[in-house]
Amino acid sequence: MGREKPMNNRYETQLMIQVARLYYETGMNQEQIAGKLGTTRQSISRLLNAAREEGIVRISIYDPTPVDACLREQLIQAFGLQEVVLTNSEGIDAGLLRSYLGLAAAQHLVSVQTGGSLVGSGWGRTLYEAVNALPHTRSTPIQVVPMIGGIGDMSPFFQVNELARRMAEAFGGTFRYIYAPAFTQDATILESLERTREVEQLVDLWKRLKLAVIGIGHVEFQQISSMFFAEHITPGALAQLEAQGAVGDICGRFYNVAGEPVTVGTGVIGIPLEHLRAVPEVIAIAGGLEKARAILGALRGGFIKTLITDTATARTVLLEHLERR
Repeated sequence: MGREKPMNNRYETQLMIQVARLYYETGMNQEQIAGKLGTTRQSISRLLNAAREEGIVRISIYDPTPVDACLREQLIQAFGLQEVVLTNSEGIDAGLLRSYLGLAAAQHLVSVQTGGSLVGSGWGRTLYEAVNALPHTRSTPIQVVPMIGGIGDMSPFFQVNELARRMAEAFGGTFRYIYAPAFTQDATILESLERTREVEQLVDLWKRLKLAVIGIGHVEFQQISSMFFAEHITPGALAQLEAQGAVGDICGRFYNVAGEPVTVGTGVIGIPLEHLRAVPEVIAIAGGLEKARAILGALRGGFIKTLITDTATARTVLLEHLERR
């Protein structure tokens, strides 16, 4: 008969637990733990392996991009989409959800990019997460252009030039900056900007885009801070948006829940919604229940070809669409 494996004594078990906690919970590396406990890195490695073998450490991998085939197919059929990518949202906060959506979007972008493509980049927190998650393959040269002007010293996820640069560099491509403000309150200034050679060239590029990557902003008048660029829009324009039922925006262009453009007095240097609708592939990255109506309006307006969102938001969008038909 074979010899039975001897059970660890209490001291060894407690040492495994201590080492495992230092490694997995505090983030210390094996060299640091060895120094703390006065032993060797090899001993720490052996203890960590033993902890896994004994079941003291149980590693589970959470997949943030489960496929709900039925829900995906319902969305594709309801809105005539090319593709839907879903990620889980159960039990996670808004920040983590954006990270999961960004990771899913980055993986999808890598799979659909082709060399030589002219790509338009929008803005937003979730798109920012997607750009951060892109692997630096440098194997699919693309040209990236911003689809809206800049907003001074705003948060990083509204720095369109930086987003375009980082997206291009991840694929080994080139990028084009835009040196114009996103919003202006003066019609004369807007007209002058639109006549500049730079903006005219960008408008021409927007008409030739093969792919666009966008975030979707939502409009909450009870909590206007949800619009991170609200300070660049006059109170009168905000009142007009509310009166006309605006629910969301793409690159500063507003629309209602039916997908109809909502225009206000504020001038925008950004891709018009009708130009966006004509782009062969538009990938929208947006999630969270607070954005459900904004996503619904964008889908109804035909501004999206591929939707990357979470399952809870997708169900809410689909339910509201069916109820309001």
